[in-house]
Amino acid sequence: MKQVSGSQQLGVRLTPELLRLVDDVASVRCCDRPEAIRHLIQVAAPLVLKSKSINIERLLTGLEILVIDCLRKASETNPDDVDMLVKAASTNVETYHV
Repeated sequence: MKQVSGSQQLGVRLTPELLRLVDDVASVRCCDRPEAIRHLIQVAAPLVLKSKSINIERLLTGLEILVIDCLRKASETNPDDVDMLVKAASTNVETYHV
């Protein structure tokens, strides 16, 4: 593969299903199609190159189990800790993930 420098233009044909996915990403990220495609490549390409995939449902289920266990333990020791944990987590979500 030849070395490229600078910004390059690339055209591809997409099935209607793939185009809907691109449009959905663009809508969620409030961007245009080219930016959505760049984002998809930046996120997915490293995973493909490492032959890894992410099972989001499994990941979220595991996180929910950890959260429930943490809140249960906190409520057993000091119920006030539950409110503090929820507030701290909500703040972190707003700061780092929204």
